[in-house]
Amino acid sequence: MKMKTGFSLLTICVASLAAINVYAAERTTLNEEAMFKVKADSLASRIINSQSFSTGASFIDAEGNLKVRINQIYQGLPIYGESFVATQNSRGDFQRFSGDAVSGIAQDLPSVEATVSSNEALATLAVHWKHQNHQFSHPEQQLVVWLDHKDIAHLAWQLSYVVYSEEPIRPIGFVDAHSGELLDTWDGLNHAHGKGPGGNQKTGRYEFGQDYPAFEVKQNGSTCSLDSENVETHDMQHRKYGGNIHAFPCFENSEREVNGAYSALNDAHAFGQVVFNMYKDWYGIAPISQKLKMRVHYDSNYENAFWDGRQMTFGDGKSYFYPLVSLDVVSHEVSHGVTQQNSNLEYKNQSGGINEAFSDIAGAAAIHYFEGDYNWKIGDRIKKGSGAMRHMDNPPLDGKSIGHAKDYYDGMDVHHSSGVFNKAFYLLSTTPNWNIRKGFNIFVKANQLYWTPRSTYDQASVGVVNAARDLGYCVDDVIHAFEKVGVDAGRATAEYCTDVPPIVVEAQFTATTDKLSVAFKDQSVGKVLTHYWQFGDGNTSAQKSPTHVYAASGSYNVSLTVTSASGYNDVYTQNVTVDDNITSPCRIEAWERSKSYSSGDEVSFEGKTYLANWWSTGAQPDLYPQVWKMTGNCDLGPIDNIAPVAAFSYSAQELIVSFSNTSSDDKAIVSQQWTFGDGISSTENNPNHIYATAGNYTVELLVKDAEGLTHSTTKNITLTDTPTTCSVAAWRATDTYNTGDLVAHKGQRYKAGWWTKNEEPGTTGQWGVWKALGPCE
Repeated sequence: MKMKTGFSLLTICVASLAAINVYAAERTTLNEEAMFKVKADSLASRIINSQSFSTGASFIDAEGNLKVRINQIYQGLPIYGESFVATQNSRGDFQRFSGDAVSGIAQDLPSVEATVSSNEALATLAVHWKHQNHQFSHPEQQLVVWLDHKDIAHLAWQLSYVVYSEEPIRPIGFVDAHSGELLDTWDGLNHAHGKGPGGNQKTGRYEFGQDYPAFEVKQNGSTCSLDSENVETHDMQHRKYGGNIHAFPCFENSEREVNGAYSALNDAHAFGQVVFNMYKDWYGIAPISQKLKMRVHYDSNYENAFWDGRQMTFGDGKSYFYPLVSLDVVSHEVSHGVTQQNSNLEYKNQSGGINEAFSDIAGAAAIHYFEGDYNWKIGDRIKKGSGAMRHMDNPPLDGKSIGHAKDYYDGMDVHHSSGVFNKAFYLLSTTPNWNIRKGFNIFVKANQLYWTPRSTYDQASVGVVNAARDLGYCVDDVIHAFEKVGVDAGRATAEYCTDVPPIVVEAQFTATTDKLSVAFKDQSVGKVLTHYWQFGDGNTSAQKSPTHVYAASGSYNVSLTVTSASGYNDVYTQNVTVDDNITSPCRIEAWERSKSYSSGDEVSFEGKTYLANWWSTGAQPDLYPQVWKMTGNCDLGPIDNIAPVAAFSYSAQELIVSFSNTSSDDKAIVSQQWTFGDGISSTENNPNHIYATAGNYTVELLVKDAEGLTHSTTKNITLTDTPTTCSVAAWRATDTYNTGDLVAHKGQRYKAGWWTKNEEPGTTGQWGVWKALGPCE
């Protein structure tokens, strides 16, 4: 396809002049201590109630509430980098919000119809980087709403592609979808049971299957390949493109010694599985949404490793490095994928340093997970000669990295600005009652929920503090660690830091079998901090209530070890029998704690079936009715009838009140009973009622469905008999209003900002659909 390659200077100048009269989106801080918190919460609730969002990662916090990332959208398009965190309790109520929310975008973008095509935008990005379209690999284009540094909204194409040149590069950019102007751009390339040998001349030779566990391979007759359920390893054979999954005679792969390493293929494949298992065992998640693809022996004498948005690539090194396939480097590159698919931290400025630091921290975590210890030296196992690439405990030791925020300057290499967060992590992990895993826990949660693409040191540190609070960890320890590197993470609160007597816990669990699959439910007593399952077949899990699939029928000794925050632990063991020939009464797939579900998904859980109302991960169906709707019993089939849900709205003109019945039912509501709080009742669907005197009244609505099931709800209303006259019609919940429509409600006049129905004036907040015009005359 032939693409246009640019725009004239005159076109850009005219577009720039036309854009002078612009507004800016309103940015509101939602944190608990923020000023005007009521208005802030109102804005967050309006975003949720209007469905102007998509959901991201979620997890259950220490108090049993569901924490959810709320990604903002506008007219169906994602607002790049704009999200906040909502806390949802077991009743489905959103009680607390954290982060920033934006509103008022319609002033800048009344329309989201692009006048510049995605191909034209891609050509603009390529011209800037001096690339030709035949050089592109993996081009990506998405239409988004992009806010500049003044919070002015632009309709923009978010673009990226990869060029596998002598120095691979991945340009990422935003091009205005109306003017064609390049708004921002940067290089987003993130660097840096078979058996057989591994290691290099510095680490020494080790054998997978003897010194380390054997790695998982795929067997086809007498041929094995470096392929498994979660990791596949490609031999690039010193090329930039192509490559195939490496195959070898079963079961030992001895290929091939390169640049002082005994088998870079084995190291990459085995350590890829270690990293996958770390994220799975510790957090119940896969690190990235796709299978891990490891590309080894890339190019000739290539002294680097990188994540290109899709896959991990490792060079063989030359004079400075051995092949770059050590465990910490593998974890580092995989974890760039974790960041891209969660917070998507931009790979520049302070956010780029945090991005790089998270991958360094993940490298430390992987070695701690696999070996139980860490020396705080980054890349020391692949660097030829003495020393390391970087030092987490003393970043300036390499002569380039910084260990304090005061030494940061714009344009600093992200590998060097990463030292600030690396040093903070080291300080925190070596604090009494902390370790590498505990520290990594809160950095992972911050990446999943609280960080955004442009997070600064200060903003990201607050996210880490929020994650510590969510997990019930001592908040002050985190704040003090960041203080020591010049980062402001907030004020000390002593939350979860008070010395308490040892917490006693008692391990218990139940098991529900379905052929070879077993759903384990933790029923331990006491405040449990960690769970450790041993399934009796060599597999383990750190999830609270995991589901495990056995390879063969038989009886297995399953144990659960639970530990409290004070270190007390208890073990419970139970014999579980599985049989491939026994069929579960449920034909619907069993719910899995580590799996992500979307609206409309069906699952079974403990003999009942459920339908997903919205996206979730880890929200147990019987505990989160706001996420899951129970639809039936496995043995009895669908429930014939579900009780109705009563709801209503009202509008008042002095002592005259109009009520609107907004109740719902799975089939039909056949009757309703209104009680107005003054001794009078009605059975009309949408009654009007005249009260005798001003005052406070409790109104109740009771509804009944065809099978006789009922539900009721109440509201308190306050009426005044102060005479007012409005020249506009009273608002009604059942009416539809368009931009500019005027209504009267509770003695006030309002103007509609856009299309609306059933949104009560005076309740939608400062940024809501209704603009208050003042009292009726």
